Amino acid sequence: RNTTSGKIAAQTLIDIYARWIPRSRILTTNLWSSELSKLAANAFLAQRVSSINAMSVLCEVTGADVTDLSRAIGSDDRIGDKFLRASIGFGGSGFKK
Repeated sequence: RNTTSGKIAAQTLIDIYARWIPRSRILTTNLWSSELSKLAANAFLAQRVSSINAMSVLCEVTGADVTDLSRAIGSDDRIGDKFLRASIGFGGSGFKK
């Protein structure tokens, strides 16, 4: 919260995390921005994995190689090469089981 005690609490957490993480990588936001950021990041990741899996089906039909496709797409700086491997699904602590 944007109260004196909230600001002190936030700074305390920043100081703790700054022992392991560069300060420039520590983000501070309000509660709703924080929650929505996590949900949005999970949604973007799910879309990314779903997209490469859909491309893998097209590759099977056309004879293209999904690994080549993934490498080509990932070489675009706007996209990057993270999470571009076709797989059976996705999950993790951020996704509902």
